[in-house]
Amino acid sequence: MIFCSVFFLGILTSFGMFKAPTMFTTEFTAELGFTESNIGWVMSMFTLIGAVLAFPAGGILAKLGAKKSLIITAVSLIVGAAGGAVAPNATVMLATRFVEGIGMGLISVVGPAAVASIIPARKQGLAMGIWSVWFPAGVVLAFNVTPFVYSISHTWRANWWLSAILAVVALVFIIAVYATPPQEGDDAERAGGEGAAPLKLKPDFFSIVMIALAFGCWNVFNAGAIGGFYPSYLADVHQLDNQLSGTVSSITNILVLALGPISGIVADKRNIHKGFIVFGLFGAAILLTFAFGDSMTLVWVFVIAMSLFSACCSTGVFSSVPLYAKDPAKVGLGMAVVAFFQNLGGLIGSAAFGTLAVSLGWNTASLVFCVPIAIAGGVCALLIRNRKKD
Repeated sequence: MIFCSVFFLGILTSFGMFKAPTMFTTEFTAELGFTESNIGWVMSMFTLIGAVLAFPAGGILAKLGAKKSLIITAVSLIVGAAGGAVAPNATVMLATRFVEGIGMGLISVVGPAAVASIIPARKQGLAMGIWSVWFPAGVVLAFNVTPFVYSISHTWRANWWLSAILAVVALVFIIAVYATPPQEGDDAERAGGEGAAPLKLKPDFFSIVMIALAFGCWNVFNAGAIGGFYPSYLADVHQLDNQLSGTVSSITNILVLALGPISGIVADKRNIHKGFIVFGLFGAAILLTFAFGDSMTLVWVFVIAMSLFSACCSTGVFSSVPLYAKDPAKVGLGMAVVAFFQNLGGLIGSAAFGTLAVSLGWNTASLVFCVPIAIAGGVCALLIRNRKKD
């Protein structure tokens, strides 16, 4: 129940971010005064505060504890979504997205640190494999639910109200059930015997930074370009309607919901956390060469095949950080580094890709921007040191 309360809040944070892209093809853009060149900031503003808050979030977690930090996360989603629902223009909308982004900045650090604190170390791979799907689960929810809500309400604002209401439910859930359970002997295991003092192991910060850089590159194209603009691309190039473009865009993340936990189990059993990150990034680089092309057949190949690489990369990242941090007290700092580059990547991707797509075309923008970024991330992943069991 504790894990589910954190997981549910994480999903709603992602939902809050991705409820916007499916509305870009509605009256949302004209009503608020956005243009093709600046609409990307609806997504970028969300990730901007996420990047800014990444390191302070670690301090907030240490100062207030997980439960209070999670409560602040839920409140930011409520206030931001409710404010966006009544926004009269683009300026106010961006301000409310900034407030919602506080939730992204916090959950990226507090969420995995909270999970790591309640799950025994020997089960971290499975736990982080499940946790890693919080982001794609929110994308799936947003890309499928928001077009339906729009079709029956005939206003994009209904989705902002829905986001606020769900965040209230998450807040009540956290208040009702969250508590840190007693440790299950992991400290004794690390120390080499029951009753002995825990060993103080030195974190491998070089590897954590490489993991963070690799994941930052992943989010440039995955959260920024694909998450922010794939529904618009499908509507523009393949003339899919609002509902269908959202559904097709979500197929990758639907498949990740099953593949994430499976990849976590495999990562634990085979100790291939680094390999998963490398595999995910170089695999994505290949798929991005045709992801935004003119062939609908290749679109189906992309959205299905991308799920494997997405599950491997995310699981590899979230399960690796606690292992390279070694000391449970350092997990929050490690997650803060990852969260900073994760949100920075989304910020860069959503701000740059829309402009490039307008000037160069969808496929060319992917070839000159997304593919090199994916390769750079893969190189960073290769530089992660092979972990030695302490």
